[in-house]
Amino acid sequence: MSTREDVKTFFGLPLDFSMLELEPETDADLVRYFCTPENAEIIGWGSCGTHFVLLPGDEAVYCVEPELAEEGTFVLPVGADFREFVSHLLYCKCTSPLAQIFMLDATRFRKLLEDNAANTWLGCEEDFKSGDASLALLAETFGVQPKDPFDRVKALQAAFDPSVLEFSDEYYDTLGLENPRHPEEQDINTGCDVAATQVIMMKKEDTREKSQDHRLENHPGQGAGGGVRR
Repeated sequence: MSTREDVKTFFGLPLDFSMLELEPETDADLVRYFCTPENAEIIGWGSCGTHFVLLPGDEAVYCVEPELAEEGTFVLPVGADFREFVSHLLYCKCTSPLAQIFMLDATRFRKLLEDNAANTWLGCEEDFKSGDASLALLAETFGVQPKDPFDRVKALQAAFDPSVLEFSDEYYDTLGLENPRHPEEQDINTGCDVAATQVIMMKKEDTREKSQDHRLENHPGQGAGGGVRR
């Protein structure tokens, strides 16, 4: 079965998407970040603006990380296909550690998993039960087992060719990069329209705060800390 068919199956299951940190895209409040590729198909949302996408003609699952990443790491693969992605999700229990592999060494990744396992909040027992039931249903439905993602994801990301990504004008303006589609419109000193960049950054920050507020409303005990998210 293809990745896109598996994605439809995934979101048709009675899962606790909030605990998995992979909530479905809805038409009610469409959000696109400056680093969301124009040619990407969003399949789900994690925490703090992190989202997961598919690219045309590709079975791999990609993570878009607006908050913690930088130029060259905003969009990276986290599974060669959806079932491998699910096996990584089963191991990590939620998508947040998987999304942060690009910026962690093995020791910090293991520590993040340990911290997540020890994290509790008021009423968390029922949340944990719901999350565990969702993970068990995923394993049964897709016929996969938990798979340590660290080495595999690092290898996928090292081999990834970012030239397949198509970014909007907003991407180049926000980062102050020369826009290959409109080189004649770039400021000679900064490479971008400074006024436009300021507006874009304010919009990005506002959207990021909305994403964080949404996450904290669902799980007030799951906050960010120390440069990595839990």
